[in-house]
Amino acid sequence: MPRTTAELTALLDHRPELAAAPSQEVLERLLARPDLAVPVLLDLDADCHTVSQAVQAAGGETTRAELAATLRDPHGRLDDALGTLAAHGLIALDGDTVRSPHHPGLWAHPFGLGRPLREFTKKITAEALKAMVKALGGQPLGRKADLVTQAEELLRNGASVRATAARFPRQAAELLKTMTVGPPVLEQLYYGSSEHPVQRLVKAGFVIRDGWNYEMPQEVALALRGDGWQPALTGQPGVPAGPRTDADGVSAALAAIDRVEALVELAATTPIAELKSGGVGVRELKRVSKALGVPEQEAVLWLDVAYGADLLASESDEQLVSTTLVDDWLARSPDARWRALTDAWHGLPQAATYRVVGCCADHMEPMSPPYEFECGAGRIRRAVLDVLRTLSPGLGTDAAGLRAAVGWRTRALVDSAHAADEFVAAALREGELLGIMADGALTQLGRALLAEQGSGRKEADEAGPDGGGVGGLGRLFPIPSATATLQNDLTAIVSGLPTPDLAAFLNACADLESRDRASVWRFSEKTIRGALDSGTDADTLLADLARFSAKTVPQPLRYLVTDTARKHGTIKVAGTPSVIIASDPAVIAELCGARALRKLGLRQIAPTVALGGLPPDETLRLLRQSGHAPVAVSADGTIKAESARRRRLPVEALGQRNDAAAAAAAILQGGKSSTAGEALALAAVTGEVIVIVWQRREHYMEDLTITGNVVTGYCHDCDADHTLERTEVKKAYLL
Repeated sequence: MPRTTAELTALLDHRPELAAAPSQEVLERLLARPDLAVPVLLDLDADCHTVSQAVQAAGGETTRAELAATLRDPHGRLDDALGTLAAHGLIALDGDTVRSPHHPGLWAHPFGLGRPLREFTKKITAEALKAMVKALGGQPLGRKADLVTQAEELLRNGASVRATAARFPRQAAELLKTMTVGPPVLEQLYYGSSEHPVQRLVKAGFVIRDGWNYEMPQEVALALRGDGWQPALTGQPGVPAGPRTDADGVSAALAAIDRVEALVELAATTPIAELKSGGVGVRELKRVSKALGVPEQEAVLWLDVAYGADLLASESDEQLVSTTLVDDWLARSPDARWRALTDAWHGLPQAATYRVVGCCADHMEPMSPPYEFECGAGRIRRAVLDVLRTLSPGLGTDAAGLRAAVGWRTRALVDSAHAADEFVAAALREGELLGIMADGALTQLGRALLAEQGSGRKEADEAGPDGGGVGGLGRLFPIPSATATLQNDLTAIVSGLPTPDLAAFLNACADLESRDRASVWRFSEKTIRGALDSGTDADTLLADLARFSAKTVPQPLRYLVTDTARKHGTIKVAGTPSVIIASDPAVIAELCGARALRKLGLRQIAPTVALGGLPPDETLRLLRQSGHAPVAVSADGTIKAESARRRRLPVEALGQRNDAAAAAAAILQGGKSSTAGEALALAAVTGEVIVIVWQRREHYMEDLTITGNVVTGYCHDCDADHTLERTEVKKAYLL
């Protein structure tokens, strides 16, 4: 049906995957596909499921009044559920009329009921109908259509139907009870014996044979359930909650930013090895957790989050390396950096700290991070956040207290029964590490984040491209500090989060000791020597210290810089394998006689020159390990500046957040789509494989994405990713 720009914008806010549709015609076709609607429905609450089933049970079209008569709604939930279903494109509202775009529907058996008796008319003989009427206490009259009407009338007498059922033998009665509750079909079963319980139910007209299957008609189940049976809209179950401290979550959020920054820095300098089977193994995980100073379980969270945020990527399935998006992330405001991490966590399909599929006992083995896999943990996590949002500030609960309400909000709790409790606990644990929750309650940051997500991030849009601004999260995070307080004990203290320039400077000449509301860096001879090795000199370093210092540079720090600089470069290493030069002959003699340096194989060839047998890099490392401060020199005698080797794996820049209004306008202006454009849109939304004719060749492609007019995807024929304009594709078809 025609949609206004406002209606379409609201729909795409909830269904951003549909923004690739080139026209409203294709959009409506996508909305009518049950396979695309089922995942959306699974993210909605039990009342939405009940209303959706009621619409299908009514044949796919009904009215609000009929739904109100069908459903028990003591809390007035019907309008809310209809609005939610409509907002997600699962129903269409036209005045009082409610229509489903899905045929036959999203439910195999709504409310556990079978098809109405009239739908079996072609499959049941007149003799069978006569037997049904007799079994129900009636006198068969007329033709086949009359017999159906008679049977329907008799089935409306629930008391008589239940009285008849009460006379069945025990086995038939037990089978009848099972089929009454649902599912109403015994599939692919054949019972040859006339004494089998199902045959007894068939003879009585309570079950109809349909090929190899046996199905209980809808009217029979309704009669057996009782005259007062009605599906109910319940609303969210109550959550047992108690008082909690209203934490702001800022310390945990800053720590999360710091942990991920340390992780991507680690991956830039020493890439994280992957197993041949994929993912980070136990030994490498221990190294990562030690480098970050966190337990292994927490290290897995940061691996999953950083990978989900595209700050880490796999290089040839052999090692994880920082990506080219890291520098942009580091340059953002604190709240924007944190939001990127929480967005990645919110979208993870798995539980980072309990990485199992959890669908059954056979799928409870942990899987190596950071690769994603489908399970119910993501839906459970989002349900936990939705439940906590309903609690007043200062109230919280635990995993057990959340269970009933989470189960109402997502079917994943039942579908992932073997791991459901652990998935709830993982959501609380991970949310606390990110600063979203504390002690089973949302923090001030968590409430602001969820409010911002619910409002389409209006505050973020107003704040500017880096996300740091006047509203929402920007108010809760401290303003980044551009200066450090330098202490006599050779430490630098930064209140809150340092600016990127300050952090880069301190990381280059000091070691980070702790991160909390105030961060502490410590200077030492080793760290100053590292800064000098990178190419700076004492005067430049002292000038930078004065520039970033909130007060005068302390004398002990000045002495440390000047003393280290004085010794720096007294030994020079050049040439291949190695030529070692010192201004003092005694130093050369000391080096040649040192037992700790025997591996270098030093041989003195002049009072101030010695030859070594190892390459310059290894010679420098061993000399520094022994407490010396050598420098590398080039062939012309000038000192080589050494800088940390940081790798960045090239990846595509993250696209802008989906602009639903722009996508809606483009769809409405798209008119009737071409066959190629329609196929591209369908492949982008459904993930189906598509053949694209481009540059006079057929390309067998998958993982298709469409951003504006640009199409990207992996081509199996070329074994490469292709990026092309949508207008370049003249022919495309789905397999």
